[in-house]
Amino acid sequence: MQIKAHNITKQFTEKYILREFSFEINPGDKVNIAGPSGIGKTTLFKLLLGFEMPDSGHIEVNGKTLVGEQIWAVRQQVAYVSQDLNIGLGTVNQLFTETLSYKHNQHLKSSAQAHIALLLQQFELPLNTLDKNITELSGGEKQRVAIVNALLLQRKVFFLDEISSALDAALKENVLDYFLGNSEFTVLYISHDSYRPSNIAIKTLTLSNHD
Repeated sequence: MQIKAHNITKQFTEKYILREFSFEINPGDKVNIAGPSGIGKTTLFKLLLGFEMPDSGHIEVNGKTLVGEQIWAVRQQVAYVSQDLNIGLGTVNQLFTETLSYKHNQHLKSSAQAHIALLLQQFELPLNTLDKNITELSGGEKQRVAIVNALLLQRKVFFLDEISSALDAALKENVLDYFLGNSEFTVLYISHDSYRPSNIAIKTLTLSNHD
């Protein structure tokens, strides 16, 4: 997926989130969205997914302007992991089952069981995590369950919003190594952690105050 933003501006009341901001992201890029808290990094993700629209300028994905049906097409290609720890109710297994029950995900069901086991192991979650109630999980466990849930979609483009904030240092490295070390993934991520895997080229998009 190629993403191009052309002079996009986004303003809430009198505060500019972005002002004539342009950038380009190519397939396989790893991009850190940087800037102080509250500057609008999550809003940028919402713009790229069509949940917010720029006040001026436009966004192109694969050469097509991000409007109308193109928005839905983009959402089907992107796995978005939010910083929100309210990931659902019921057991972890019920969460995964619900994700795979949606029409556009049903073709993934046949390979899901083996995939789930491998992903739980990758992110240091025991297999019996599947039977646990989500409300009983720690913040770090919820973050890793949300990551596994997104990976079950088997997509190649990831928007990751502070997905390792509740993890210890070793698990943060595990998570970032997994996403940033995969040459097939295009990754846009928000993180205040200074850790960056060695020998991986990471671009930085810095948002600053435009008031």
